[in-house]
Amino acid sequence: MSIVIERVCLEGIKSYGEKTTIDLGAGVTAILGDNGAGKSTIQEAVGYALFDSHPFTNQDRLVRDGESSGEIAVTFTNRTTGAQYTVRRWAGRSKYEVHDGDGDNLSLDGTSEIKGWICDQLGIDDAEDLAEVWERSVGVAQTDFLADFTKTETERIDTFDPLFDIERYREAYKSLGGLDEAFDDDIRDHRDEIIGLDAKLEELPDVEARVEEHETTIAELADDIEQLDADIEEFEDERERLEAIEEDLRDAEQELAALEETKIPAQEENLESAKERRDEAKKASETLEAVREGYERNEAAQDRLDELQERRSEREALEDERNDLGNEIDLLKHRVADAKDDRRAAERARERVRELEPEKERYEELQEVVSQLEDDAERLDDIEDELADIDADIEELRAEAADREAAIEEAETRREEAETLAARQDERQDLLAERKSLEAERDELREQNEELRAIDIGDGSAVSCPTCDQPVTADHRESVIERNRERIEELTAERLPAIAEEISTVEERIEAARAAKEATDRIPRLEREHESIEEEIDELKTEKLEYEAERDDLEARVDELPDKREAMADREGVSEDYHTAKATIESADGTAETLRDARERLGERLVAYRQLGDELADFDGLDGDIETTKETIAETEEPHRTYIQNEPVAESLDERQAAVDDEGEALASLRAERQEVQEQVAELDDEFDAARLDDIKEELGERRETRAKREQQRQNSEDGLADARERLDELEEKRGRKAELESEVTELERDREFARWARDSLQQGAEDLRDLTTSEIGDRANDIYQALRAAPTETLVWDRTYNLRVRVRGQNKPFDTLSGGEKMAAALSVRLAVLERLATVGMAFLDEPTANLDRGKRENLVSQLERFDQLNQLLVISHDRTFESMTERTVELEKDDDRELTRVVSD
Repeated sequence: MSIVIERVCLEGIKSYGEKTTIDLGAGVTAILGDNGAGKSTIQEAVGYALFDSHPFTNQDRLVRDGESSGEIAVTFTNRTTGAQYTVRRWAGRSKYEVHDGDGDNLSLDGTSEIKGWICDQLGIDDAEDLAEVWERSVGVAQTDFLADFTKTETERIDTFDPLFDIERYREAYKSLGGLDEAFDDDIRDHRDEIIGLDAKLEELPDVEARVEEHETTIAELADDIEQLDADIEEFEDERERLEAIEEDLRDAEQELAALEETKIPAQEENLESAKERRDEAKKASETLEAVREGYERNEAAQDRLDELQERRSEREALEDERNDLGNEIDLLKHRVADAKDDRRAAERARERVRELEPEKERYEELQEVVSQLEDDAERLDDIEDELADIDADIEELRAEAADREAAIEEAETRREEAETLAARQDERQDLLAERKSLEAERDELREQNEELRAIDIGDGSAVSCPTCDQPVTADHRESVIERNRERIEELTAERLPAIAEEISTVEERIEAARAAKEATDRIPRLEREHESIEEEIDELKTEKLEYEAERDDLEARVDELPDKREAMADREGVSEDYHTAKATIESADGTAETLRDARERLGERLVAYRQLGDELADFDGLDGDIETTKETIAETEEPHRTYIQNEPVAESLDERQAAVDDEGEALASLRAERQEVQEQVAELDDEFDAARLDDIKEELGERRETRAKREQQRQNSEDGLADARERLDELEEKRGRKAELESEVTELERDREFARWARDSLQQGAEDLRDLTTSEIGDRANDIYQALRAAPTETLVWDRTYNLRVRVRGQNKPFDTLSGGEKMAAALSVRLAVLERLATVGMAFLDEPTANLDRGKRENLVSQLERFDQLNQLLVISHDRTFESMTERTVELEKDDDRELTRVVSD
């Protein structure tokens, strides 16, 4: 896939303070303006938003001074699908979004998911390659445009290898180092385990014999137990039949005894008791008739007393209401008097407020001044804390700067070792080639011996020796085979192990040199970090001076605070008196209305009090009537109580007579049941045989004892069988494990050989791929260079170490010796050729590509770029207007130096 950037919108980014939109599009676009106009900022913003390229260690440096964050919005069209998207990313904030053409958020989760989505749009396989593709190809920074070609060989390889995925070969080769030893360890461990398993498997035949013996014994015992179970079942059936008869006989005899000794006598007693209770009910009925008149008088008196007590409750309620009115009347009289006092106090308070008003206003002015000074004091404390924090930060940064200086010095001491890497790698290649040659010689000698052994000598006249073309005789064959064997032994035992040891030593030196190179490669980054730290220290020192100036100003003001507090304290009593008087006035508001309401309510309550006195007169004589009624109740209390006590018993007469009848019928039923049980006992006694039951129990015990012995024997055999089978399973598992290990050993040996071959192939593959890549790109770069320079006799060479030079009439001119224009033309030619190779992205930025080119060379460059159709979009950043003639569009930028703001002049 490829994309075309339609527009870039910047707000709060470096010199783009206000929201600024730069319209771009397909084809060639020239972004023109004076130095410092903000042209390169567009390139940096696109790299940051789309390629996750971080031009600064701290992305806050993209943010305009004075702003907390800045926003970048890049709108592009996918040329394959035609869909349009906008990627929005903020500097100074962790916010990253993608919107479709309708403005809807794609809801991608976090930076890693957004980077993966962008890779799909650009046709880049791995999100980790995004920044590398941008910084080394699509959007090379102006500072790196030439610098990449002036680096050391190791630095150049580390710069360009990742761009062509060659670095993956080196990483894969390194990751496979140590596999050979790991395979040897695994094979040795497997073989040791196989030896241990062989020793344990020697007892397998004995265990199989024990299993078979236990199985035979268990089968014989099972037959015996089956016969015993049949005998036991037969005896148990007979025993159960006789025991059932015995139990029925015992139950019948017990039932007969219960009837004669318990049930029938108890029922006879129940019948007599029922008759006595019936007679008691008859006597109670006679007593009710005797006391009925007194009972009825008592009931009537009780009803009359209830009515009179209700009347007394009404009287008591009226008395309570009259007492409450009396209390309220007293309260209202006091309230009238209090209202008169409040009105007089309010008049005195108004006079006091007029006296205190000027002093109260002065107190409030002092209070406001003190509050402001206290805020200043708090700010002064905060500044002291800030200054302490700044001092701590400066010390911490100085320590970091010292660490960076120490790291740079330590890395510099290893530079000489780092520069030996290429020589060490060449040494390793020579050793690998020698080992490969010797292994081929050994294999060829082995094949010759096999071929000689397979020859049927006969008379020896018709067969020629494969090594010297002489006729083969028995002596000659043995001589050649012996000579070959000695050479094979020499190679196997001496030469090849010696070379392997040398290779190991060289690889250790290579790793040490590579580590040293990595350390020296970090020097530029460490220097940049050191510079950044020093800048941050300077910024903190400036900030510290600002805080100290503010502190001095605040200290002068805060010195007034004690005097102001003392003056305010002198007037605190005035403020309190003033507010007390105001409260008195406010509380007195409405006193006249309160007085009027209290007088009205007092008159109403006096009238109601007199009315309640008149209603209470109607209850005179009530207490006498209550006493007379209570005397009547007392006179009739005895007959009333007697009636109440006998009434329940008298009412149960019919029920008690029915109980007498039921008990009589139950007694007759029990006497009939006794006759039936007597007959059943006689029949069961004739059927039961006690002697036969004893014989069966004895036989049953003998059979069970025999069966238990057989069962125990079978259990012992089954336990033995289980143990033998468990051991057999263990041995079978070990036999399977042995077969598995033997198979794994074979597989491990094959894998070890493949790993050796793969590692060698990866190392050689990296070298071959670099040769092929630099050859193809170098040829194309030479074509572009000759066209740019208009000098067909000059040849641009980009070799396998990414070293760039120009050959003129057979003489090589290193890149460092070229003029400024030659360097720019050479670097630009390679960059354009690389872009062709990485054409899936479909676009590129060129920042000041005409630097150091004379007019003729600039015009040649413009002409070449016009014909460079491998890209869908080319954006040229320059202060040189030569490009205006060749571009589809021109964006001209201008910077307002007073406001430090960039604006689009024309597009």
